[in-house]
Amino acid sequence: MNLSQNFTDYLTDTAEVIKKSDMNALSDIANKLLETKQNGGTVFTAGNGGSSATASHMVNDLTKGCRVHGREGFKAICLSDSSTLVTCLANDFSYDEAYKIILKTLGKKGDVLVVYSGSGNSPNVVEAAEYANEAGICVIGFLGRDGGKMKELCDLYIIAPTESMEKLEDAHMAYEHALTVVMVGALKDMWGIEILKLPKKNRAFKSVLFDFDGTLSLIREGWQQIMIPYFCELLQACPDFDKFGDIESCVADFVDMLTGKQTIFQCMQAAEEIKKRGGKPEEPMVYKTEYLRRLHEKIKDRKEGLKNGGISPEALLVPGSLELLEKLKESGLTLYLASGTDDDSVVEEAKLLGLDKYFGENIYGALDEHATDCTKELVIKRILKDNNITGEELISFGDGYVEIELIANISGYSIAVATDEKRKKGVDEWKRQRLTQAGASAVIPDFTGTDNIMELVKYWL
Repeated sequence: MNLSQNFTDYLTDTAEVIKKSDMNALSDIANKLLETKQNGGTVFTAGNGGSSATASHMVNDLTKGCRVHGREGFKAICLSDSSTLVTCLANDFSYDEAYKIILKTLGKKGDVLVVYSGSGNSPNVVEAAEYANEAGICVIGFLGRDGGKMKELCDLYIIAPTESMEKLEDAHMAYEHALTVVMVGALKDMWGIEILKLPKKNRAFKSVLFDFDGTLSLIREGWQQIMIPYFCELLQACPDFDKFGDIESCVADFVDMLTGKQTIFQCMQAAEEIKKRGGKPEEPMVYKTEYLRRLHEKIKDRKEGLKNGGISPEALLVPGSLELLEKLKESGLTLYLASGTDDDSVVEEAKLLGLDKYFGENIYGALDEHATDCTKELVIKRILKDNNITGEELISFGDGYVEIELIANISGYSIAVATDEKRKKGVDEWKRQRLTQAGASAVIPDFTGTDNIMELVKYWL
Protein backbone atom coordinates (compact mmCIF):
# COMPACT_ATOMS: atom_id res chain seq x y z
CA MET A 1 0.00 0.00 0.00
CA ASN A 2 1.50 3.34 -1.10
CA LEU A 3 0.51 6.02 1.41
CA SER A 4 2.85 8.73 0.18
CA GLN A 5 0.03 10.88 -1.23
CA ASN A 6 -1.76 10.74 2.13
CA PHE A 7 1.32 12.07 3.85
CA THR A 8 1.72 14.77 1.22
CA ASP A 9 -1.90 15.86 1.65
CA TYR A 10 -1.66 16.01 5.44
CA LEU A 11 1.61 17.92 5.54
CA THR A 12 0.51 20.30 2.78
CA ASP A 13 -2.70 21.06 4.68
CA THR A 14 -0.76 21.62 7.90
CA ALA A 15 1.62 23.98 6.12
CA GLU A 16 -1.39 25.95 4.84
CA VAL A 17 -2.74 26.21 8.39
CA ILE A 18 0.57 27.63 9.57
CA LYS A 19 0.82 30.05 6.63
CA LYS A 20 -2.68 31.39 7.35
CA SER A 21 -1.83 32.08 10.99
CA ASP A 22 -1.73 35.59 12.49
CA MET A 23 1.94 36.62 12.39
CA ASN A 24 1.17 39.94 14.10
CA ALA A 25 -0.15 37.96 17.08
CA LEU A 26 3.12 35.99 17.19
CA SER A 27 5.08 39.25 17.04
CA ASP A 28 3.14 40.65 20.00
CA ILE A 29 3.75 37.44 21.95
CA ALA A 30 7.49 37.56 21.20
CA ASN A 31 7.73 41.17 22.37
CA LYS A 32 5.91 40.38 25.59
CA LEU A 33 8.19 37.42 26.34
CA LEU A 34 11.31 39.50 25.64
CA GLU A 35 9.99 42.27 27.87
CA THR A 36 9.39 39.73 30.65
CA LYS A 37 12.95 38.45 30.34
CA GLN A 38 14.37 41.97 30.49
CA ASN A 39 12.33 42.67 33.63
CA GLY A 40 13.48 39.48 35.36
CA GLY A 41 10.09 37.75 35.21
CA THR A 42 9.37 34.04 34.92
CA VAL A 43 7.51 32.31 32.10
CA PHE A 44 5.20 29.51 33.25
CA THR A 45 3.77 27.09 30.69
CA ALA A 46 0.92 24.59 30.92
CA GLY A 47 -1.18 22.18 28.87
CA ASN A 48 -2.63 18.67 28.83
CA GLY A 49 -1.62 15.64 26.76
CA GLY A 50 0.11 16.69 23.56
CA SER A 51 -0.23 20.32 24.63
CA SER A 52 1.60 19.51 27.85
CA ALA A 53 4.47 18.11 25.74
CA THR A 54 4.62 21.35 23.74
CA ALA A 55 4.50 23.39 26.96
CA SER A 56 7.41 21.38 28.34
CA HIS A 57 9.35 21.70 25.10
CA MET A 58 8.91 25.47 25.21
CA VAL A 59 10.66 25.60 28.59
CA ASN A 60 13.60 23.74 27.04
CA ASP A 61 13.82 26.25 24.20
CA LEU A 62 13.40 29.29 26.45
CA THR A 63 15.97 28.14 28.99
CA LYS A 64 18.61 26.56 26.77
CA GLY A 65 17.74 27.55 23.20
CA CYS A 66 17.61 31.26 24.02
CA ARG A 67 21.09 31.43 25.51
CA VAL A 68 22.83 34.03 23.35
CA HIS A 69 26.56 34.86 23.61
CA GLY A 70 26.75 32.74 26.75
CA ARG A 71 24.17 34.84 28.60
CA GLU A 72 21.36 33.13 30.48
CA GLY A 73 18.11 32.25 28.75
CA PHE A 74 14.63 32.80 30.17
CA LYS A 75 13.50 31.84 33.65
CA ALA A 76 10.89 29.24 32.66
CA ILE A 77 8.89 26.53 34.44
CA CYS A 78 6.39 24.05 32.98
CA LEU A 79 3.56 23.47 35.47
CA SER A 80 3.03 19.91 34.24
CA ASP A 81 6.67 18.77 34.29
CA SER A 82 6.64 17.25 37.77
CA SER A 83 4.33 14.25 37.64
CA THR A 84 4.98 13.73 41.36
CA LEU A 85 3.72 17.21 42.24
CA VAL A 86 0.84 17.27 39.76
CA THR A 87 -0.53 13.87 40.85
CA CYS A 88 -0.09 14.79 44.51
CA LEU A 89 -2.12 17.97 44.10
CA ALA A 90 -4.68 16.24 41.90
CA ASN A 91 -5.13 13.45 44.44
CA ASP A 92 -5.23 15.62 47.57
CA PHE A 93 -7.21 18.53 46.10
CA SER A 94 -8.40 18.19 42.51
CA TYR A 95 -6.92 17.94 39.02
CA ASP A 96 -8.72 21.15 38.11
CA GLU A 97 -6.80 23.07 40.80
CA ALA A 98 -3.34 21.52 40.34
CA TYR A 99 -1.83 24.12 37.96
CA LYS A 100 -3.41 27.01 39.84
CA ILE A 101 -1.87 25.88 43.14
CA ILE A 102 1.62 25.65 41.62
CA LEU A 103 1.23 29.05 39.92
CA LYS A 104 -0.08 30.59 43.13
CA THR A 105 2.96 29.24 44.98
CA LEU A 106 5.65 30.30 42.49
CA GLY A 107 4.20 33.09 40.38
CA LYS A 108 4.16 36.84 40.96
CA LYS A 109 2.96 40.01 39.29
CA GLY A 110 4.91 40.63 36.09
CA ASP A 111 5.32 36.95 35.23
CA VAL A 112 3.73 35.26 32.22
CA LEU A 113 1.55 32.15 31.95
CA VAL A 114 1.64 30.48 28.51
CA VAL A 115 -1.20 28.02 27.98
CA TYR A 116 -1.48 25.46 25.17
CA SER A 117 -5.02 24.19 24.61
CA GLY A 118 -6.73 22.94 21.48
CA SER A 119 -10.22 23.34 22.92
CA GLY A 120 -9.49 26.24 25.26
CA ASN A 121 -11.86 24.66 27.80
CA SER A 122 -9.67 22.37 29.94
CA PRO A 123 -10.65 23.18 33.56
CA ASN A 124 -7.10 23.05 34.97
CA VAL A 125 -5.68 25.58 32.49
CA VAL A 126 -8.82 27.74 32.75
CA GLU A 127 -8.50 27.91 36.55
CA ALA A 128 -4.79 28.74 36.29
CA ALA A 129 -5.59 31.53 33.82
CA GLU A 130 -8.33 32.92 36.06
CA TYR A 131 -5.89 33.10 38.97
CA ALA A 132 -3.27 34.72 36.71
CA ASN A 133 -5.75 37.45 35.77
CA GLU A 134 -6.31 38.20 39.46
CA ALA A 135 -2.59 38.16 40.29
CA GLY A 136 -1.33 40.46 37.51
CA ILE A 137 0.28 37.62 35.59
CA CYS A 138 0.00 38.05 31.81
CA VAL A 139 -1.78 35.16 30.08
CA ILE A 140 -0.72 34.07 26.58
CA GLY A 141 -2.78 31.44 24.79
CA PHE A 142 -1.90 29.05 21.98
CA LEU A 143 -5.41 27.98 21.09
CA GLY A 144 -7.48 26.24 18.45
CA ARG A 145 -10.98 26.23 16.92
CA ASP A 146 -12.97 29.10 18.50
CA GLY A 147 -10.55 29.60 21.42
CA GLY A 148 -13.01 28.31 24.01
CA LYS A 149 -13.17 29.87 27.48
CA MET A 150 -9.45 30.62 27.39
CA LYS A 151 -9.85 33.22 24.64
CA GLU A 152 -11.49 35.73 26.98
CA LEU A 153 -8.92 35.05 29.73
CA CYS A 154 -5.88 35.74 27.52
CA ASP A 155 -4.07 39.06 27.25
CA LEU A 156 -2.51 37.78 24.03
CA TYR A 157 -3.35 34.72 21.97
CA ILE A 158 -2.96 33.03 18.62
CA ILE A 159 -5.51 30.56 17.25
CA ALA A 160 -4.44 27.84 14.82
CA PRO A 161 -7.01 28.16 12.00
CA THR A 162 -8.17 24.53 11.77
CA GLU A 163 -10.67 22.15 13.33
CA SER A 164 -8.16 19.28 13.31
CA MET A 165 -6.58 18.67 16.72
CA GLU A 166 -3.52 17.08 15.13
CA LYS A 167 -2.91 19.98 12.77
CA LEU A 168 -3.46 22.64 15.40
CA GLU A 169 -1.00 20.90 17.73
CA ASP A 170 1.49 20.78 14.86
CA ALA A 171 0.89 24.48 14.31
CA HIS A 172 1.45 25.22 18.01
CA MET A 173 4.85 23.52 17.88
CA ALA A 174 5.74 25.46 14.72
CA TYR A 175 4.73 28.71 16.45
CA GLU A 176 6.87 27.81 19.45
CA HIS A 177 9.95 27.07 17.34
CA ALA A 178 9.41 30.21 15.26
CA LEU A 179 9.25 32.24 18.48
CA THR A 180 12.53 30.75 19.67
CA VAL A 181 14.37 31.50 16.42
CA VAL A 182 13.03 35.06 16.16
CA MET A 183 13.72 35.85 19.82
CA VAL A 184 17.27 34.53 19.58
CA GLY A 185 17.82 36.97 16.71
CA ALA A 186 16.45 39.82 18.82
CA LEU A 187 18.44 38.81 21.91
CA LYS A 188 21.71 39.19 20.02
CA ASP A 189 21.24 42.95 20.19
CA MET A 190 19.60 43.16 23.60
CA TRP A 191 21.53 43.99 26.74
CA GLY A 192 22.74 41.24 28.99
CA ILE A 193 25.67 40.34 31.18
CA GLU A 194 27.52 37.07 30.80
CA ILE A 195 29.04 36.27 34.18
CA LEU A 196 31.93 33.85 33.76
CA LYS A 197 32.99 34.00 37.40
CA LEU A 198 31.61 35.89 40.36
CA PRO A 199 33.87 38.06 42.53
CA LYS A 200 35.15 36.38 45.68
CA LYS A 201 33.11 36.77 48.86
CA ASN A 202 33.96 39.64 51.22
CA ARG A 203 35.45 41.61 48.37
CA ALA A 204 35.21 45.40 48.52
CA PHE A 205 35.67 47.37 45.30
CA LYS A 206 37.05 50.87 45.77
CA SER A 207 38.32 51.79 42.32
CA VAL A 208 37.10 51.41 38.75
CA LEU A 209 39.49 51.40 35.80
CA PHE A 210 38.28 52.08 32.27
CA ASP A 211 40.12 51.52 29.03
CA PHE A 212 39.54 54.41 26.64
CA ASP A 213 39.38 53.52 22.92
CA GLY A 214 36.62 51.05 22.10
CA THR A 215 35.51 50.75 25.72
CA LEU A 216 34.22 54.31 26.14
CA SER A 217 35.36 56.28 23.10
CA LEU A 218 34.39 55.54 19.50
CA ILE A 219 36.41 58.44 18.08
CA ARG A 220 38.96 55.96 16.73
CA GLU A 221 36.40 53.31 15.78
CA GLY A 222 37.64 51.50 12.70
CA TRP A 223 41.38 51.96 13.41
CA GLN A 224 41.97 48.26 12.78
CA GLN A 225 40.54 48.70 9.27
CA ILE A 226 43.32 51.24 8.66
CA MET A 227 46.23 49.48 10.33
CA ILE A 228 45.58 45.95 9.05
CA PRO A 229 45.24 46.81 5.32
CA TYR A 230 48.28 49.11 5.59
CA PHE A 231 50.47 46.37 7.06
CA CYS A 232 49.11 43.90 4.49
CA GLU A 233 50.25 46.28 1.73
CA LEU A 234 53.75 46.27 3.22
CA LEU A 235 53.93 42.49 3.48
CA GLN A 236 52.52 41.89 0.00
CA ALA A 237 55.39 43.94 -1.43
CA CYS A 238 57.93 41.46 -0.01
CA PRO A 239 59.67 38.90 -2.28
CA ASP A 240 58.40 35.94 -0.20
CA PHE A 241 55.04 37.48 0.70
CA ASP A 242 53.16 34.16 0.46
CA LYS A 243 55.73 31.96 2.20
CA PHE A 244 54.17 32.04 5.69
CA GLY A 245 50.48 31.58 5.03
CA ASP A 246 47.63 34.04 4.75
CA ILE A 247 48.91 37.59 5.25
CA GLU A 248 45.64 39.11 6.45
CA SER A 249 45.20 36.48 9.17
CA CYS A 250 48.78 36.93 10.30
CA VAL A 251 48.43 40.72 10.53
CA ALA A 252 45.03 40.59 12.21
CA ASP A 253 46.39 38.20 14.85
CA PHE A 254 49.42 40.25 15.84
CA VAL A 255 47.53 43.56 15.71
CA ASP A 256 44.95 42.12 18.10
CA MET A 257 47.47 40.52 20.45
CA LEU A 258 49.42 43.79 20.73
CA THR A 259 46.38 46.04 21.13
CA GLY A 260 46.82 47.86 24.42
CA LYS A 261 50.53 48.38 23.89
CA GLN A 262 51.99 51.44 22.21
CA THR A 263 51.30 51.56 18.47
CA ILE A 264 55.04 51.30 17.95
CA PHE A 265 54.92 47.64 19.05
CA GLN A 266 52.57 46.75 16.21
CA CYS A 267 54.87 48.63 13.83
CA MET A 268 57.88 46.73 15.20
CA GLN A 269 56.09 43.43 14.58
CA ALA A 270 55.21 44.55 11.05
CA ALA A 271 58.92 45.19 10.48
CA GLU A 272 59.72 41.69 11.74
CA GLU A 273 57.17 40.14 9.39
CA ILE A 274 58.65 42.12 6.46
CA LYS A 275 62.13 40.84 7.30
CA LYS A 276 60.81 37.27 7.62
CA ARG A 277 59.42 37.52 4.07
CA GLY A 278 62.67 38.73 2.54
CA GLY A 279 61.89 42.45 2.59
CA LYS A 280 64.00 45.34 3.90
CA PRO A 281 62.02 46.99 6.69
CA GLU A 282 62.11 50.70 7.53
CA GLU A 283 62.47 51.91 11.10
CA PRO A 284 59.20 51.17 12.97
CA MET A 285 58.63 54.90 13.52
CA VAL A 286 58.26 55.29 9.75
CA TYR A 287 55.34 52.88 9.80
CA LYS A 288 53.83 54.51 12.87
CA THR A 289 53.98 57.94 11.26
CA GLU A 290 52.22 56.73 8.11
CA TYR A 291 49.61 54.81 10.09
CA LEU A 292 48.84 57.86 12.25
CA ARG A 293 48.56 60.00 9.12
CA ARG A 294 45.97 57.61 7.69
CA LEU A 295 44.16 57.41 11.02
CA HIS A 296 44.09 61.20 11.34
CA GLU A 297 42.45 61.46 7.94
CA LYS A 298 39.71 59.11 9.15
CA ILE A 299 39.00 60.75 12.50
CA LYS A 300 39.71 64.45 11.90
CA ASP A 301 36.10 65.17 10.97
CA ARG A 302 34.92 63.44 14.15
CA LYS A 303 37.15 65.54 16.38
CA GLU A 304 36.27 68.72 14.52
CA GLY A 305 32.58 67.90 14.89
CA LEU A 306 33.01 67.50 18.65
CA LYS A 307 34.84 70.83 18.84
CA ASN A 308 32.26 72.84 16.90
CA GLY A 309 29.20 71.09 18.31
CA GLY A 310 28.26 69.43 15.03
CA ILE A 311 28.60 66.01 16.67
CA SER A 312 27.28 65.26 20.16
CA PRO A 313 29.62 63.39 22.53
CA GLU A 314 26.99 60.63 22.93
CA ALA A 315 27.32 59.85 19.22
CA LEU A 316 30.97 58.86 19.75
CA LEU A 317 30.60 57.06 23.06
CA VAL A 318 29.73 53.41 23.63
CA PRO A 319 25.97 53.36 24.46
CA GLY A 320 25.19 53.87 28.14
CA SER A 321 28.67 55.21 29.03
CA LEU A 322 27.61 58.49 30.67
CA GLU A 323 24.82 56.95 32.73
CA LEU A 324 27.13 54.27 34.11
CA LEU A 325 29.92 56.76 34.89
CA GLU A 326 27.42 58.97 36.70
CA LYS A 327 26.15 56.12 38.87
CA LEU A 328 29.63 54.81 39.63
CA LYS A 329 30.69 58.31 40.70
CA GLU A 330 27.60 58.65 42.89
CA SER A 331 28.50 55.36 44.59
CA GLY A 332 31.71 56.87 45.91
CA LEU A 333 34.03 54.83 43.70
CA THR A 334 37.14 56.49 42.28
CA LEU A 335 37.36 56.30 38.49
CA TYR A 336 40.53 56.00 36.41
CA LEU A 337 41.01 56.16 32.64
CA ALA A 338 43.91 54.34 30.97
CA SER A 339 45.11 54.22 27.38
CA GLY A 340 48.15 53.07 25.47
CA THR A 341 47.61 56.06 23.16
CA ASP A 342 49.89 59.07 23.65
CA ASP A 343 48.94 61.01 26.78
CA ASP A 344 48.18 64.36 25.12
CA SER A 345 45.79 62.77 22.63
CA VAL A 346 43.93 60.84 25.34
CA VAL A 347 43.47 63.93 27.53
CA GLU A 348 42.28 65.99 24.54
CA GLU A 349 39.79 63.39 23.32
CA ALA A 350 38.49 62.64 26.83
CA LYS A 351 37.70 66.34 27.27
CA LEU A 352 36.00 66.54 23.88
CA LEU A 353 33.73 63.69 25.01
CA GLY A 354 33.04 65.29 28.39
CA LEU A 355 34.71 62.44 30.28
CA ASP A 356 36.99 64.73 32.32
CA LYS A 357 33.91 65.44 34.47
CA TYR A 358 34.10 61.89 35.80
CA PHE A 359 37.84 61.19 35.76
CA GLY A 360 39.29 64.61 36.60
CA GLU A 361 43.05 64.29 36.78
CA ASN A 362 42.87 60.48 36.70
CA ILE A 363 43.40 60.26 32.93
CA TYR A 364 46.53 58.33 32.03
CA GLY A 365 48.11 57.79 28.61
CA ALA A 366 51.53 56.83 27.28
CA LEU A 367 54.10 59.45 28.33
CA ASP A 368 56.52 59.19 25.41
CA GLU A 369 55.28 58.48 21.89
CA HIS A 370 58.73 57.22 20.89
CA ALA A 371 59.20 54.85 23.84
CA THR A 372 58.96 51.11 23.39
CA ASP A 373 58.58 50.29 27.09
CA CYS A 374 55.53 52.44 27.77
CA THR A 375 52.79 49.88 27.18
CA LYS A 376 49.27 50.01 28.53
CA GLU A 377 50.48 47.49 31.09
CA LEU A 378 52.91 50.10 32.45
CA VAL A 379 50.23 52.78 32.32
CA ILE A 380 47.93 50.61 34.44
CA LYS A 381 50.73 49.68 36.82
CA ARG A 382 51.49 53.40 37.21
CA ILE A 383 47.86 54.02 38.14
CA LEU A 384 47.93 51.23 40.71
CA LYS A 385 51.23 52.36 42.22
CA ASP A 386 50.47 56.09 42.29
CA ASN A 387 47.11 55.50 43.96
CA ASN A 388 47.92 52.49 46.17
CA ILE A 389 45.30 50.29 44.48
CA THR A 390 45.38 46.52 44.85
CA GLY A 391 43.86 44.08 42.38
CA GLU A 392 41.38 42.91 45.01
CA GLU A 393 39.96 46.45 45.22
CA LEU A 394 39.73 46.92 41.47
CA ILE A 395 36.99 46.40 38.94
CA SER A 396 37.83 47.20 35.33
CA PHE A 397 36.12 47.64 31.97
CA GLY A 398 38.09 47.02 28.78
CA ASP A 399 37.85 45.79 25.21
CA GLY A 400 41.46 44.81 24.57
CA TYR A 401 43.30 41.54 25.17
CA VAL A 402 46.18 43.22 27.02
CA GLU A 403 44.18 45.02 29.72
CA ILE A 404 41.82 42.08 30.31
CA GLU A 405 44.73 39.69 30.76
CA LEU A 406 46.63 42.11 32.99
CA ILE A 407 43.70 42.78 35.35
CA ALA A 408 42.94 39.06 35.54
CA ASN A 409 46.59 38.35 36.44
CA ILE A 410 46.56 40.79 39.36
CA SER A 411 43.25 39.35 40.67
CA GLY A 412 41.17 42.32 39.58
CA TYR A 413 37.60 41.78 38.39
CA SER A 414 37.69 42.40 34.64
CA ILE A 415 34.51 43.08 32.67
CA ALA A 416 35.04 42.75 28.93
CA VAL A 417 33.14 45.24 26.78
CA ALA A 418 32.63 43.32 23.53
CA THR A 419 30.80 46.08 21.67
CA ASP A 420 30.06 45.76 17.98
CA GLU A 421 31.56 49.22 17.36
CA LYS A 422 30.39 49.53 13.78
CA ARG A 423 26.70 49.00 14.56
CA LYS A 424 26.96 50.49 18.08
CA LYS A 425 24.82 47.70 19.49
CA GLY A 426 25.05 44.03 20.31
CA VAL A 427 28.10 41.84 20.78
CA ASP A 428 31.05 41.40 18.44
CA GLU A 429 31.37 37.61 18.73
CA TRP A 430 35.02 37.55 17.60
CA LYS A 431 35.91 40.16 20.21
CA ARG A 432 33.92 38.27 22.88
CA GLN A 433 35.84 35.05 22.22
CA ARG A 434 39.21 36.82 22.35
CA LEU A 435 38.43 38.62 25.61
CA THR A 436 37.08 35.46 27.20
CA GLN A 437 40.36 33.73 26.32
CA ALA A 438 42.23 36.64 27.92
CA GLY A 439 40.58 35.88 31.26
CA ALA A 440 37.54 38.15 31.42
CA SER A 441 35.39 37.70 34.53
CA ALA A 442 32.24 38.87 32.74
CA VAL A 443 31.21 40.08 29.27
CA ILE A 444 28.81 42.85 28.25
CA PRO A 445 27.93 44.30 24.84
CA ASP A 446 27.81 47.91 26.09
CA PHE A 447 26.69 49.93 29.12
CA THR A 448 22.98 50.24 28.39
CA GLY A 449 22.24 47.76 31.18
CA THR A 450 23.54 50.21 33.78
CA ASP A 451 21.21 49.02 36.54
CA ASN A 452 22.34 45.41 36.10
CA ILE A 453 26.01 46.42 36.14
CA MET A 454 25.47 48.51 39.27
CA GLU A 455 23.66 45.61 40.90
CA LEU A 456 26.75 43.45 40.33
CA VAL A 457 29.15 46.17 41.52
CA LYS A 458 27.13 47.25 44.58
CA TYR A 459 26.83 43.69 45.83
CA TRP A 460 30.55 43.83 46.59
CA LEU A 461 30.82 47.46 47.71
